Amino acid sequence: MSQDLPENDESEIAEPLTAQQIDAFWRDFSAQLPELEALPSREFVERAHEVLAPHAPELALELEGNPRESGARLVVTAHGNIAQFENVQALVRGAPSFEHYAVHAFRSRSLGQDFAMHMNDFELSCSDVLVAHYDAGGIVGLELAFEKIIPQDMVDHARHMAFIMLDHVLGEWDFSVRVGPVEFVDGFSDNVAGAEPLSVFPAIFDAFQREELGRSYEFPREEDDRWISLEVRPREASDDDPPDILTFHDSANALATRADLSHFLLWRLPFASQEELDAVRDAQDALDAALAQHQRGVLAFSRMENMSTRAAAFYVDDAAHASALARQLGAQHAPEQPGDIEVSYDPSWREFLGLYGAIHASRSEDGADEGEGR
Repeated sequence: MSQDLPENDESEIAEPLTAQQIDAFWRDFSAQLPELEALPSREFVERAHEVLAPHAPELALELEGNPRESGARLVVTAHGNIAQFENVQALVRGAPSFEHYAVHAFRSRSLGQDFAMHMNDFELSCSDVLVAHYDAGGIVGLELAFEKIIPQDMVDHARHMAFIMLDHVLGEWDFSVRVGPVEFVDGFSDNVAGAEPLSVFPAIFDAFQREELGRSYEFPREEDDRWISLEVRPREASDDDPPDILTFHDSANALATRADLSHFLLWRLPFASQEELDAVRDAQDALDAALAQHQRGVLAFSRMENMSTRAAAFYVDDAAHASALARQLGAQHAPEQPGDIEVSYDPSWREFLGLYGAIHASRSEDGADEGEGR
């Protein structure tokens, strides 16, 4: 018997916080901070939440450490609701500097990972939960089972508790963004690895991200950069239509799901001649170079569509900044070719990883090398 847990739906779009809402909250919070600091930690958090609620009711403010303590952190959290993650990051970007606190987005991992939970007269510890993992298309899939016998009438309750514990053990971003399907099983599948207690899983998770999925979260060095060029044909294309040319930045996989590169920007520019195509490429390459210089974005792939449009896809830290820079560079290099910019919030890098998985599966099956290079 198995039970699939509901997956977080990234297609849901939350109402974005305005700059006025963000500024108003931090202004109110800063004004009340001296009073908050006179309270015990628990009351500090309760009162801080009351200050935040009128401005961002779906978010919460937590305190790691104690008021006025060196190294204390103010943490903005959405309690794992990925639809609100963009607002979390916007609120943190708008935070002022505080003398005693650093402001961070998302709950970090619990320091003591071998802990127990008590809910409704039932106790479950991290050592009671076994976790196995596998590659679920560039993110981590999990299978969970219990080490101890759970009374039948408490199974659903125990699964709910294990889910909460997993969130605390991995931290908010890792659990919500880098974990995909989670399934409770009576027996582990043949294609999973691990089956270790939850208390030791964070180190296993990190090693799998680094060694198997290839996530260093560092920008690739120029000498190690890998690109793949191949012909692709849209499903709706007829046999007479020319294929699209996809140039895929394979090395960008090292950055996939990095929290500060969570906005997907697609910039399309039309062309009608080789001269115009060269101008379009110069504009898009200039944006790539400008973003990479300060590690504010990375070109994920480009695609020549119907031999009339070149689309360049980036993951960027600040969509407004990158969009303005694209328009500026477009006017500079290709002033006669007005383009189109689309921006979406894609913290799980679905646009990139969908292509990454398909390309590598195809290359593995064919045993052939497509063209490499820009």
